[in-house]
Formats: sequence, structure tokens, C-alpha cells
Amino acid sequence: MSLSQTMLSVRFHQTGGPDVLQVETLARPQPKAGEVVVRVLAAGVNFADLVRRRGDHYPVPTPLPFNPGCEFAGVVESCGDGVDSARIGERVIGANITGGAYADYMTVDAASLMPWPDGLSPEQAAMLPIQGLTAFLALTDSGMLTPNDTVFVQGATGGVGSLIVRIAKAHGARRIIAGVGNESKAGLAMAGGADAVIDYSKPDWTDAVRAANDGHGVDLVMDATSGRILEGAFDCLAPNGRAVVYGHAAPTPNPINVTKLLEGNLRVTGFFLGDYYRRQPEVVVAALKSFEPLFKSGRLDLAPAKVLPFAKAAEAHRLMEERNGGGKIILVPASRMEDRNG
Repeated sequence: MSLSQTMLSVRFHQTGGPDVLQVETLARPQPKAGEVVVRVLAAGVNFADLVRRRGDHYPVPTPLPFNPGCEFAGVVESCGDGVDSARIGERVIGANITGGAYADYMTVDAASLMPWPDGLSPEQAAMLPIQGLTAFLALTDSGMLTPNDTVFVQGATGGVGSLIVRIAKAHGARRIIAGVGNESKAGLAMAGGADAVIDYSKPDWTDAVRAANDGHGVDLVMDATSGRILEGAFDCLAPNGRAVVYGHAAPTPNPINVTKLLEGNLRVTGFFLGDYYRRQPEVVVAALKSFEPLFKSGRLDLAPAKVLPFAKAAEAHRLMEERNGGGKIILVPASRMEDRNG
């Protein structure tokens, strides 16, 4: 097999820790009918990638060996039957639940691809299909954010949390209170646009949230844990406040106190981006278009926290698992890393 017919791919043959991720040389994929081959320029690292690598429960199968990566930006390289060859060279972004983005090339259903917004680098564009759209839609659609709202963001220095802070700021939220797991992350949260930071590892953190909001509860809580932080968040909400749960990183049984919901006229909403892609694609497209004026006007900074080569995928997973990523982590092929360093 000639070099031009091969590619580098990150795969795991068994579930486990980050070290099960291996860089391998494989044959380039060939598109089936309705598919295209995308040359990957950047791939987002997501919590779902860690879940599947560890062998935890995931809604769709993870057949071994498996190439993770469901969020990407790239260029259409070739087309299968039924796909217009004029698409070759098109810059695209996408979310692919079957994985494949931790590789130089991947096959994708052509109908699932979205246009790459003008003015974004590959690394920035790869932030949008999953984490960017999760942050935007969870905040503005499920959370019904208004410019008068005060917002508490749990995990405010993580991939989605840091984007929620920045998007809330760009939309003119009245006050953004960042929740972090330790005080060492306070500076990073403030640099991301938060007006105040509280450490929810401390026992009195709910009082600290109210103190940071002039003694009042907040209008909106954004939570990715479904755990003890969500339990405490109900003590932070103002009457008629809303909580949006967009993840379950640290679930606990029955975290919702129904009595508090009733007494405060509180609302709790779940958010899952996959359902938007499946049943409301027009909302996803509209949300994607809304990013363009935000970053072109300078109101939204889409810079990733870290950019690493595919060869360091294990390090990327380790950083995310230890919650030391400092925001969005992007993986890129070696050639792209050379371009960035050059």
C-alpha cells in the first residue's frame, strides 16, 4: 500500500484509561453511497469520547477497535455515489456520533455536514458542532436567557462551561457567576468573562453565590453534573428561576427537591443536542448562523484552551478527565500542527 493511500488514526482496542489510545497507520477510508471523505483539520475533544473510551454506558454502540472523535472541521476530499462532486474542496464542520474524527481522514454522511462559518480557523470551527451549539442552545433556547438575567455557570472553566460564560457575556447577561471546583481556576474564569467566581467545593458555596448577586438568588443555573451541585443550585435560584441540566458528569439519585420547586415556582429543563439534530435541524442551522455576528463583532472569543496533535490524544483525555483542560481542547493532524508552529 502506497503512502498516499494511508493515514494516521487514533484508536483503542480495549476500554480503559487514556493510555489505551494508540496512533495507528490505516488505509484511507472510501466513501459509500451518500457519503464523503473529509480531510480532518481539527477535531474537538468531548466528554462523550472519554465515556466511550472508558467503556461506560453510551446511547449507541462503540464497536472495537474504535476511533473516537465526533466533532470536526475539515475539507471534502472525495464523494461517494449520489453526492455532487462539486462538493470536493468544500470547507465543512460536523458532528458524527459514530466517531472517526481523531484521524487524518474520515467518512461522513454528506447530508449531515454543515457550512464552515467564514472567518474562523479550523480550531475555532471545530468548537461549534457539539460544544459550541450545546452552550448556545442550552443557554438561549432551553435557558431562555435575557439581557436582564443573572446566571450561575457550573464548571465554568470546562469546554462547554467556558463557552456558556462567553456566550452569556456576548448576549448581555446582567451578571455571570462562575462556579469552579477549586480556587486555582478563579483567574481563568474571570478572564473568560465572569463577573464573580465561587468555589463549590466549599460547604457554604450556595451562600457565596447569593452574596455575589447582592444577596439575591440568580435567574438561571447551567448545570452539567446532575449531582450535588444541582441539588445546591436550587438554593441559589430566585423565585421563578430556571435550571438547565445539559450533562450528568457526577449524577446522584434524585437530586431534585420537588418541595423547593413548588415553593419557588422553579423550572428545571433537560438539554440534549442530539435531539435537536434529529428533530429540530432548522434550529441548529439558525444557531450556527447566529455565531457569525458574535465573533465578527468581537463580542465572542472562540479561542480554544489547548491545541494538541493527534499523537497526544491520551494527554488530551487525561487533561479533561482531571478537569485541567482550562476550556476547549482541540486535536489536529501533524501537518496542521506544523502549520501552526511555522
